[in-house]
Amino acid sequence: MLPCQYNVIPGKGNPWRPGFFRRAPWLGLSALLGAFAGVVGAVIILYLSDGKPIHSWSVQPTVYLAISSAVTNILLHFALTQAVTVAWWQRALQKDTTIADLHRNWDYGQSLWAALTSGRHFSTIALASILVALVPINGPLLQRASRIQQGHFEQMTDVRVNIVAEIPEGYVTSKKGYQRDTLAVIMRTYLGLRYTGYLSNRAHQPALLSSRFVQIVQEFNQKSPISVNNSGCKGSCDAQITGAGLVSNCSKSDSPFLLGDDLPESASDEERQNAVDQMIRGTDIFGTYLSWFGGPQMTSEIFSLGVQYKGTTDCVGTLVVRNCTFRPATVTYPIVINGNSSSVSLAAGTTMSDDKLVGTVSVPSTAEGTLDSSFNMSTYGGFFKSISDTYESTVHMNFGAIGYQIFNEGAISSRYVNASGRLRSLNCSMAFRDPTEDIIADFRELMFRTAIASAQPLNEQHVTAHESFETAVYVSSYRFLALAVLFSLLGWFATIPVFTKWWYLGRTVTLSPVEVAKAFGAPGLHTVDSNADAKRILKEIGDREIRYGVMVTADRFNERARLTMGEPERTRMPNAGEKFTN
Repeated sequence: MLPCQYNVIPGKGNPWRPGFFRRAPWLGLSALLGAFAGVVGAVIILYLSDGKPIHSWSVQPTVYLAISSAVTNILLHFALTQAVTVAWWQRALQKDTTIADLHRNWDYGQSLWAALTSGRHFSTIALASILVALVPINGPLLQRASRIQQGHFEQMTDVRVNIVAEIPEGYVTSKKGYQRDTLAVIMRTYLGLRYTGYLSNRAHQPALLSSRFVQIVQEFNQKSPISVNNSGCKGSCDAQITGAGLVSNCSKSDSPFLLGDDLPESASDEERQNAVDQMIRGTDIFGTYLSWFGGPQMTSEIFSLGVQYKGTTDCVGTLVVRNCTFRPATVTYPIVINGNSSSVSLAAGTTMSDDKLVGTVSVPSTAEGTLDSSFNMSTYGGFFKSISDTYESTVHMNFGAIGYQIFNEGAISSRYVNASGRLRSLNCSMAFRDPTEDIIADFRELMFRTAIASAQPLNEQHVTAHESFETAVYVSSYRFLALAVLFSLLGWFATIPVFTKWWYLGRTVTLSPVEVAKAFGAPGLHTVDSNADAKRILKEIGDREIRYGVMVTADRFNERARLTMGEPERTRMPNAGEKFTN
């Protein structure tokens, strides 16, 4: 027998329109993408802040991390609710679906406890619900992923130092001779170093230091820090800067000495007598000699250093002789700026040979006397005198009536004596160390200090420096970051399968009670299109009054009371202990 054939009455409502793009849950997928962006943002924040000084971040990275984790957690939870909605309706379309299946899909998506106790009904929704519930662990993990500690920081930075390329003269020359430049005199007298000293007598030898230069020498002798203000350096800055300096030319030789009679047995009487004469005359076993060659006829001021010392404990041998000449020049100094103390110094371990010559300087050494006709102002005379007063010294040794004797002038020699054992009067083993490098180093430092002290704001130099400093920095712990990312991505990946098969749905769906009730054929909703979404249902009957209560119905024999949604006038409040029918 053939089954009955029925004509399907065509409907006038919304058509069933499935499709991959048409029914894609864009809000849920966008939330999923936003959650992933939050995870990536946390990684970027920790990467960018790692090792950076705290002052370089106006807002602490932990604040950004808190925002990032909050955004990830909120969006991931929202994405799961959208996915559960899709999964519920997609499950409802399946042939073998039970009411219990639909309840479990909804329950696992709403309740962590239901997901944890799902037992043999464990599903992708239950897994996603559990893993998404664990995602907020990323918050405290990310907070631990960024901490503050002292760290070493290096960068290239611009610094500013006031320094002159040449020591300013007291006066400016012209073809007619020394003429006063009124503006130069005023500026150098009241704003900077005008001259370093005064020359006296026909030889034009340095006699006195100028009052301004005395202060520089005192600071040099006390090794006071060289102040620089507003340099732009926050820590320790290594730089190269051009300023007034010196260029040297040194040579080394030797000279024989004889302070003992250690002659071979074959020596003649004449040779022995000459040896005795030399022992009686003696020799300078240590000497530092500074000579000044500046004068009104010179085009540049030149001074020289001569050093002679006995470097051996032998009584017969050769003296080490070193001779150096110096002339003013413009050089490039390797310097170190201390931003914490606002000071500058020559780089440690460097010498005058490390200064790069820019060019020599030719200046008149004296100017017309102004204080007294017997005095002439000198640009470099005071500089020479301060060094010579400190370092000129001699130690003369000879053999006298009671044995060896020493005559010492100047205190500097005591710093370089290198006696062998206990020094006795009948002992010619006294030896000395070479003072040359120390003297040249002091020449260099004093000239550097003078160049800084002579500078005015117009002499400001801008140079690039390598800056390093100890400061509080942010340190990222990638172990905690990895754990935070792991928990976030577990929830993220677990949510993706819940979205699958959305393309089978024919309309936009929700888990609104009204839409679900409509799908179950609730009597009060039968007037609305069966494929209407929640918005359409509410638009058509959203103003209808409804009440959940007891509705009594009767037939010829019995009355039946049951709980249901119904019209307010047909329902009443249930009574305590009341039982109801199906």
